Amino acid sequence: METAQSIGKLEFDSPINMENSWTQTNLAEKAHSTMELYFYKDNTGFIEWCVDELDIVENIGLVFEIDAQGKRTLTDYDGVFAIPDQALDLLEKHGVDVVEMRKSMNS
Repeated sequence: METAQSIGKLEFDSPINMENSWTQTNLAEKAHSTMELYFYKDNTGFIEWCVDELDIVENIGLVFEIDAQGKRTLTDYDGVFAIPDQALDLLEKHGVDVVEMRKSMNS
C-alpha cells in the first residue's frame, strides 16, 4: 500500500457537532481539534481530524483534479456529512483550490 505524505497541520478550538441526514447533536461547545492533511501520489488524499478530549478521530477522504501544472482542485470528499470550514482552510493554505467546494457547501 502506498504511503501518504503529510503536508501540514491545523489546530483550532470550535464547537463539535455530530451530524447525519436528519439531525445535529452538539457534543461540545468548545473543543480543541487537530487536522493533518495527507496527499497520495495520485489524485487522492485525506485529512485526519482528531478531537482528543472527546476521543474522536475522523478521516475525511479527498479527491482532487490535478491540472498540467500540478495544481490540485478539491472535487469530492467522504467520511463526514459536511466538510468543515477548517478543513477547507487547511487545504487552501496548502495550495488546493476549494472555491467551488465552498460555493456548493454554502448553497
